[in-house]
Order: sequence, then structure tokens, then C-alpha cells
Amino acid sequence: MTAEGIILRWIDSRANSSDPWFASYDLEAEVPVYGRLAHQKVHTPSTYSRAFRKIRESNTLMRLGLVLEETVIPTTKVKGWKIKRL
Repeated sequence: MTAEGIILRWIDSRANSSDPWFASYDLEAEVPVYGRLAHQKVHTPSTYSRAFRKIRESNTLMRLGLVLEETVIPTTKVKGWKIKRL
């Protein structure tokens, strides 16, 4: 499983949750743990960040029926993304 594949599965699982948004610090903190526990793969947080940038530049999420809407999280004033299904 590649870093991109792990991120896509993590985003899909977040889209199904009651809280479908995340910030960059969530990506760096949660995805490495998710990848290690769910897929037995170890990648660094920076590897996941690079893979996430690559995903945002491509149309991979649209093919999966997902869209990331850039937003500012009101409680923390941090830039994040809200996951929406098409």
C-alpha cells in the first residue's frame, strides 16, 4: 500500500464520520498511526504530506466521489479541509 493509497482510505473514512474535516496537523499526526495499524506500513509524516499535495493536484479524489473544500477551522483559526461527497 502506497502513502497515497493510505491517505485516500483515511480521507474516505473521515468522510463517513460525523466530523468530516481535518487540518494539516491531523494529517501529520493521525495518518502515520492509521497507516501503521490498518495497513502495516510505516511512512514519515513528510512522506504523507508530499503524497497529500500530489493528491490535491490530481483528480483522484473526484474519481472517488470526494471533494476537499479549503476552509478555516473556526475554533482554532487554522486552515483545513472539509470533505464533501459528490
